[in-house]
Amino acid sequence: MSQVVSGEEQMRRGRFFTAILLALPLYAYQGQAIGSDYDVTINTSSLSGDASTLAFDFIAGGAFSNTVTLSDFSTNGTLGASGTNSGSVTGALPGTVTLSDASFFNEFLQRMTLGSTISFQLDATTKGPTAGALPDTFSFFILNPAASSSLLTTTDPTGANSLFSLQIDGSASGIVGNYSSEPPVSATLVTSTSVPEPNTWGLLLLGLLGAAVTVFRDARFGKQPAPATLH
Repeated sequence: MSQVVSGEEQMRRGRFFTAILLALPLYAYQGQAIGSDYDVTINTSSLSGDASTLAFDFIAGGAFSNTVTLSDFSTNGTLGASGTNSGSVTGALPGTVTLSDASFFNEFLQRMTLGSTISFQLDATTKGPTAGALPDTFSFFILNPAASSSLLTTTDPTGANSLFSLQIDGSASGIVGNYSSEPPVSATLVTSTSVPEPNTWGLLLLGLLGAAVTVFRDARFGKQPAPATLH
């Protein structure tokens, strides 16, 4: 903590502390406090009319606690009953569904007769794995409801035939794998605006407080702000 002193030294130390406060929000944006947000659109025209089960899987790695939230679900197909979920899953489509990594394997299943399109918002926290551990990973599948095997053969390098995946590696956008398939079904993921999570708002407010302290102190000591330099 800074020591209380007087005069110019007090002002100098106060400005140093303010600079630290203003840097904190920038530090917050570097870490896990920004969510990975994607607008997902899936073209299922080649499977239109087919019965299916959509599988949303979230596998825990060695990360801190993460969640994946599905919202704004829309389709011109027909939703059936939800399947038997596994692990930490709450909610139901077409409403909001949240999966967390409280268990190793977390899966939400939704039966539906496919139309030509599926879309939803995918929001994930971005807390990276601990040193030497694997990241938490979200994957999306279209399954055969009779056999629980994939309706698609995809280029998923794991051989699991997911249509796309998101690895939560600690970066703002994560690592997206988007795979081609047979029959041809395409997924388009567009990054939407990321919003700070609650702990980041606290740091931002702290930074604004620091700026206010600087302005107040300048006014109190009669110091005028330095003129702007044009380049």
